[in-house]
Amino acid sequence: MIAAALTHVLVASASATATPSTSASTTTSAIASDVRDSTQAASNLACSPGDGTWCGLMVNAGVNETFAKFLMYYGSPLLKIAVILVAGLVIRNIAHKAIGALAEQIANGEAQPGQSRWWRAGRGRETRASESSTAASGGTLAFERRSQRARTLGSVLRSLTTAVLMTVVALLVIGQLGIPLAPLLAGVSVVGVAVGFGAQTLVKDFLAGIFIIAEDQFGVGDSVNLSADAQGTVEAVSLRVTRLRGVDGTVWYVRNGDVLRVGNRSQGWSRAVLDIDVPYSADAARVAEVLDEVGEQLHADEEWRRHLLEEPQVWGIEALSLDKVVVRIAVRTAPLQQWSVSRELRARIKARFDAEGIGHPVDDADEPADAPATAPAAAAPAGPSLPPGNQGPPTGPSSHR
Repeated sequence: MIAAALTHVLVASASATATPSTSASTTTSAIASDVRDSTQAASNLACSPGDGTWCGLMVNAGVNETFAKFLMYYGSPLLKIAVILVAGLVIRNIAHKAIGALAEQIANGEAQPGQSRWWRAGRGRETRASESSTAASGGTLAFERRSQRARTLGSVLRSLTTAVLMTVVALLVIGQLGIPLAPLLAGVSVVGVAVGFGAQTLVKDFLAGIFIIAEDQFGVGDSVNLSADAQGTVEAVSLRVTRLRGVDGTVWYVRNGDVLRVGNRSQGWSRAVLDIDVPYSADAARVAEVLDEVGEQLHADEEWRRHLLEEPQVWGIEALSLDKVVVRIAVRTAPLQQWSVSRELRARIKARFDAEGIGHPVDDADEPADAPATAPAAAAPAGPSLPPGNQGPPTGPSSHR
C-alpha cells in the first residue's frame, strides 16, 4: 500500500545515512518490493462483471479490468485525501471571508466589538456622543487608526486560521496514508520546543505587537513616549517593531517586546497647560481676569475653535517665589493640537500683557528709568596745547564728510 511504500522509503533513507555505500541498492530494492506487493494485492482483488462490487460495476460500464482494480486498490485512500483537502480549502475560504467582512465593518465604523445591540441602543448613546465629538476634531486620524488596527487584526486572524486548518488537514492526510502519528507528533513537539527556546524573543515581540494593536495602546500618528530616548510620532506599527519619528527627525525602531510602558500624548484628546510668570507685585485677580478674557477670545475665534474641545480655564496660582507668581491656564484640545494652541495662547497673552502693562517678573516697576550719563569728562592731562584744528577726533556728528 501507499503507507508501506512511504515507510520503506523513509527506512531506506535512514539506512542510506548510516551506510552510504549501500544506499542506492537498498532504496531501489525496497521500492521494487513495494511495487511488486502492491501490484500483487491489486491483481488479487475480486473484480468480475455482475459480482455486485464497485469494481464489477466499473467493468460492466466498460472500464478496463486492470484499471478498475487499480482504482479500487488505490482510489479509496486517494479519494479520502482529496475530500480532506477540498474540505480544508473550503473551510479556510469561508473563515477568511467572515474575518475579512468583520474587519472591514470595524474599520469603517459599522461594528463595535464587545458592544451588543441593546448596549448601543441604550447606555452607549452618551459614550458615542462624546466619541463622535472627539472623532470630529480628530478627523481622519482616528479613522485611519481604527482601520489599521482592524485590518491588522484581520490579517493576524486569517494567518492563524490558515495555520490551524492546514495543520489539521496535514495530520488527517498522514493518517489516511497509514503513517503512525504518535512518533511524528513526538518529534514535532521536540522540534517545536527547540525552536521556541531559540526564537522566544521573536515570539515575545509578535505577542506584544498583537496586544498593542488589539488594545489600541497607540497607532499611526500618535505622539508617544516609549522610553527615555524613543519619543516621537508613530509612523508604522507592525507585529514585531514600532517605528517612531523624533522631533529632530531621528527614526526610532522599537521592538514591541521591549515596550514596558507607553505614554500616549494624543489618544482621544490632549491638553495644553501653560504656566504664566507674572511679577510678585502684580494684582493676581486682574491677571486672572486678563487670562480669562484671552481664553474667551481664543475660543470665539472660528479658526481656533475647531481645535478646542472646551473653553480655556484659569486654574489659579500654581506657585509663589520671592520675585514671581506662577498662574496656570489649561485647555482641552483635539489630539496633537496642544502645541499649536499653546503657542497661540502665549502670543495672545504676551500681547495682552503688554497692553495692560503687566511686566515680566524680572522687571522692577519702582525703579526709575535710566538717566542719560552726565558724568563730567575726565580732566585732560597737562601738556602743550594743540593748535586750532588739531584737537583730536571729533566727539559729535560732523557737519561735512
